[in-house]
Amino acid sequence: MSWRFRQSFKIIPGLKLNLSGSGLSASIGAAPFTLNVGPRGLYGTASIPGTGVSFRQRLSGEATPTRPVQFVPTSDDSPSSPSNDAPSYDSTARPIREIRSASTELLTSESLRELKDLIRTAYEELEQIRHELCKAKDEDGRANARFTSWDKGWLMKKVFKSAYAARKAEAEIASARTVELEEQLSLTTIATQIELAREQAEPLFRMRDDFTVLSGCAAIWDIKAEQETDKFRQRTTADKAISRARVKFSLGSCELIRWDQEVPHLQNAKGGDIYLYPGFVLYRASRTAFSVIDCHDVRLVAVAVKFQEEESVPNDATKVGHTWAKTNKDGSPDKRFANNYEIPIVRYGQAEFTSGTGLREEFHFSNADGLDRFAKSWNAFVGSFDHRIAVVAAKDDLTQETESTASAQNSAKLVGTDVHFECNACHQPIEVNAEATGQEFRCPGCGGKLTVPEARVS
Repeated sequence: MSWRFRQSFKIIPGLKLNLSGSGLSASIGAAPFTLNVGPRGLYGTASIPGTGVSFRQRLSGEATPTRPVQFVPTSDDSPSSPSNDAPSYDSTARPIREIRSASTELLTSESLRELKDLIRTAYEELEQIRHELCKAKDEDGRANARFTSWDKGWLMKKVFKSAYAARKAEAEIASARTVELEEQLSLTTIATQIELAREQAEPLFRMRDDFTVLSGCAAIWDIKAEQETDKFRQRTTADKAISRARVKFSLGSCELIRWDQEVPHLQNAKGGDIYLYPGFVLYRASRTAFSVIDCHDVRLVAVAVKFQEEESVPNDATKVGHTWAKTNKDGSPDKRFANNYEIPIVRYGQAEFTSGTGLREEFHFSNADGLDRFAKSWNAFVGSFDHRIAVVAAKDDLTQETESTASAQNSAKLVGTDVHFECNACHQPIEVNAEATGQEFRCPGCGGKLTVPEARVS
């Protein structure tokens, strides 16, 4: 007997991510229909198996590229002032500034919105089937228990033949429903394949190794809030007081993106956990609330700071001096206070992750040198792949013609191996490889046709 309890569901064959020197692209599905997400937007590809015939159509407009943001490396020479951890704040003094990211819905990079939508569609379908499967298994257990209690004996199934037959049918239907939903679940689960070019694989895994060392710090804190101190009233040399919570960093994975490799996982005490995937950062606040941020949109500022540690000093931290719980202006102990105890000053690493979309997370590490190594390897990895406009010949562009055609300005500058110019229609700044001179493509700002002009040496 063929059962069809759930009339329709979305089959998600798989998600394929490709990171190369030209950037990150993604495709979901398999022949005869595939969706592709890349720097130039969302495309659909239809093919006829066995014939080699295919057709490619743009399903969304081009996304405006995001300029890379320079990474600020750590430096022991960076100006830093002693900080002090304060368990309570003086509400009558300075305002408390909370350190947390913006709403999850706002964090996704514009260039990766289609990728997020694809992941969300698959996950919502997956969650719905999981919920139905859970209820089906409960009903299956009850129905089979009712049937088995009569089937093992002989009196009830002989005396109440119609009721026995009904129980048997209910057990069969419940079992069939469970089997069908399990099959649908397997067809909906995202099977992720990530392909890495050699130029990106080496810095990626080096960054992951340095992250593993960093996660072994004796102490890692998530900075939740900060408040400027009143040095005169509080008799302290610290510039600010902070509120912090211990967190753990580790290699792990998120069920939204299932990959056979583990990625750096940053636990967050006040918002979404952070996963560093090849080419993008996954920020997940709850089961269904998540964002996908382009690595080039993320700015990592790492510095060495001095910290007045009133708790136990981690065994891998470096002591650089000492102060007092109550101090005079010159740093000497204020003798007017009884039991004025000494406080060690230690050197910590401070990392701040930010993005133009609203990401803002700050962490302290007991091992500042470990943070420095990770920061440099992160910088090398992000710099290993490009984030520029992809130039495509007009004959390969299947989008509809726009009413107005934009032309490039005659003035173009050659900077290094790149050509810099603007679109005359919308003044969109454009940067392409010098080898693209003379080729046609569409302006990411207004959609009009452009021809890459010849450049002069700047």
